[in-house]
Amino acid sequence: MLKELQVKNFAIIDDARIKFQKGLNILTGETGAGKTLIIEAINLLIGERAGSDLIKDGEDKLLVQGYFDFKNNPMAINYLLSENLIEEEDESDDIVITREVTRIGKNRAFINGIFTQVSNLKKLGEFFIDIHGQHDHQYLLDYKTHIEIIDRFGKDRILDAKKDYSESLEKYFKKREEFLKLKELKNVREEKLKDLNYRYEEIKKLNIRENEEEILENEMRILKNYEKIYRLASEGKKIIDSEDTGIPSLSNNIAVLDKNIAELAEIDHEFKKFCDRLSTLGDFIEEISHSLNSYLANFDFSTERLDSIQERLYKLSEIKKKYNLDLNSTTEYVEKLKEEIESFEDLDSEIDKKQMEYNETREILIKKAFLLSELRKEVVVDLEKSVTDEMTDLGFKSVSFQPQHRLLEGNGDGIEIESKKIKFAKNGIDDIEFLISLNIGEAVRPLRKIASGGEISRIMLALKSVISFVDNITIMIFDEIDVGIGGAASLVVGEKLYKISRNCQIIAITHLAQIACFSDAHYFIDKFIEGKRTKIKIKKLDSLNKIKEISRMISGMKESDISVKHAEELLEKCNTIKSDLIEGKTKVEN
Repeated sequence: MLKELQVKNFAIIDDARIKFQKGLNILTGETGAGKTLIIEAINLLIGERAGSDLIKDGEDKLLVQGYFDFKNNPMAINYLLSENLIEEEDESDDIVITREVTRIGKNRAFINGIFTQVSNLKKLGEFFIDIHGQHDHQYLLDYKTHIEIIDRFGKDRILDAKKDYSESLEKYFKKREEFLKLKELKNVREEKLKDLNYRYEEIKKLNIRENEEEILENEMRILKNYEKIYRLASEGKKIIDSEDTGIPSLSNNIAVLDKNIAELAEIDHEFKKFCDRLSTLGDFIEEISHSLNSYLANFDFSTERLDSIQERLYKLSEIKKKYNLDLNSTTEYVEKLKEEIESFEDLDSEIDKKQMEYNETREILIKKAFLLSELRKEVVVDLEKSVTDEMTDLGFKSVSFQPQHRLLEGNGDGIEIESKKIKFAKNGIDDIEFLISLNIGEAVRPLRKIASGGEISRIMLALKSVISFVDNITIMIFDEIDVGIGGAASLVVGEKLYKISRNCQIIAITHLAQIACFSDAHYFIDKFIEGKRTKIKIKKLDSLNKIKEISRMISGMKESDISVKHAEELLEKCNTIKSDLIEGKTKVEN
């Protein structure tokens, strides 16, 4: 249960604290007084979106804090333990959830002071709270949501089967895609195979060698610079060997220099360090001389060879551009082409294999789909009885509520049954819509076509009642469940809310005195002007002020003797109903 709520700097709320009770908590006030702000604040505690526009003007951040008792909700406690948000020794009846939003966009959440993701609040909320907003009636009128209601109601039976179906559906789509992809390939096989063979033959015929491009480019560079190379090599040879008989060669000069330095070193040891180097220099010059002689002797220029190299490099360049190919990985590319060609040649056997896998997953999916469908049929029967009982309690004396179960028809891949195409959808092969008749002799019709606003409110309450029981919900919040309700029906709704609140804490906003008079705790929300600011205050009403507020709600004006008397009579009647309901019952447990 929600024990206490603190709301600070939220819209027009300065700093408000509400201590809620077990049972039925009613919020009332004039239209526009800010009652819905309390529900919106609670929404933040279960992970709903919060923008900086919610922050009170002139303030930097808003804060919402809720103090919860989860001692009767093991699912919520187990979730908190699994996420390491509480310790085993922590008190389960004192869990604090906090949400902060700042002007600069920081959005933080805490559980017992430990920072957590907002998504964790949303997940936790699923275990303990159900909030019915002002627009949730539209949810019920959309028949596509009815299958979700069936699954929630029968989750103990349906959850595992639905999970198995979802997993099978995913595998089925994967195998189907693989199979269809190969079938598509088969249709273009001839053209594709022709292209692959052409590429394979074209590249293989070139017989590209490792590093061939680099080797050829170097040879071409040499041939293009033939004259320069010959001149430079010849000049180098002349410098070393000195073909002029009157001038000693470089080799002879170095030999003389080596001899002279050696003799100097015998006299002055300072020159010894040059001896080895001069000897090496002489050997080095001899090596260069030998290389130049050999190079010039074997050097040959051929225009035919240059043309051949240029032509070969052009072919290599063209093939690189054509296939975006790295020439050094040609071997791997050719092997890959070969594998693709072979795979196309083996395509028929691969298609047969994929079709077999596809058929197997399809058969499994069909079995899972029909198992889920049969379970839903059972749940439909149980929901029909439970909702009918609840609606009878809510004053529908001649109601006939029938969830219609059909198989989902559609185009595309699916199952053919009695000449109808049944399609595989995310939720299975079922199509469920709630049909209803409110009067004897009338045929059942879709809910969206027959029910008024007030009737929808009571039907929604009936559904919430049965679903909250199977969901183990410990807090239910209703923001104007009384839409479209009046007269005797409102008293019936008040009685039903009180009845549900014996096992589940309820916080409800209402404009109807007939509902408010059933409250265990009644809070009045008032909007007022202070200075130039609009503010609200929240006051828990004692017995006397509760009579005054019920009086105001009946008459729409400040209390009068007559309206007060009517309020007292209404409260007395409600107290009698409440006494009858709790007679012999255990205490309220939220």
